[in-house]
Amino acid sequence: MAVERELVTLAASDGAVHDALFHLDERALRRRERRTGRRTAVVHAHGVMGNFLVGTLRFLPAALAHAGYPTLVLETRLANIGQLFGEAIFDDALLDLEAGEAWLRERGFESLVMAGYSSGATLATRYVAARTPENLRGLVCLGNPWGLPQSSERRSDRFGATPSYQELAELIEGRIAGDPVSTDRIVVIACSRGPGHSPAASEVYTHRTWWHTRGPQAHAAMAHRQIIDVRAPILLVQGTSDEVVYPEEAERLASVARAAGNEDVEVVWIEGADHAFSNRDIPTIDAVVRWLDPRA
Repeated sequence: MAVERELVTLAASDGAVHDALFHLDERALRRRERRTGRRTAVVHAHGVMGNFLVGTLRFLPAALAHAGYPTLVLETRLANIGQLFGEAIFDDALLDLEAGEAWLRERGFESLVMAGYSSGATLATRYVAARTPENLRGLVCLGNPWGLPQSSERRSDRFGATPSYQELAELIEGRIAGDPVSTDRIVVIACSRGPGHSPAASEVYTHRTWWHTRGPQAHAAMAHRQIIDVRAPILLVQGTSDEVVYPEEAERLASVARAAGNEDVEVVWIEGADHAFSNRDIPTIDAVVRWLDPRA
């Protein structure tokens, strides 16, 4: 049986409405349910630019469904143009994951795996740390940064971003203090994701969304502060050639999680993979499925 896809519209408890795409292989689900006695589904949060635009992440949900793990890929207020139009307030996006969890629970999935890619992995980590869903079988993170603010600052320093991280933090902190709900000031940060002034090397935010996702006080967006409260098994999948999230960040996250008492934390390295795990479909997918099978 082929993987079926269903476009779902989810309404968060604050009224925000977002789309999600549900991937289901009914036959594979039934096989896994007979073998384990569980109906386990995956809630997956993609990164800023979207699940359908980057590397291996385009193929992961269908592969998980084919392995017996139906997967709901969420659009959240952090993704795509949310940071431009003022909706990228980090903790507000927990309500989007909550809506996805509720949708799956209503369909009889009593066990869940929370997963995410890049900033979506940071969001999934925060969600698990803050809410600890019932019957959570694990947390899967692909390219999870040590912290979104720290990652932004490091890239800013490395590529000579304009304005610099420090300049932007000082400017926005003063304006946010005087007008905490302002969303109408746009900032373009050149050379923030790579050398040169091309659009691909730049980022665009409102002052408010930058402050709440990348600012020095955005503690909710710092995975290292959140992962210490995750008690479920953790998988960190990291490309060795990633220039957005440095490979050592995965091992550092694993170390703080283990030091906090989590005894089931694994780091899997995908040799030669960039941040999008481009052209590394098979080893990336295999790593996730292999890890899930004895746990979910």
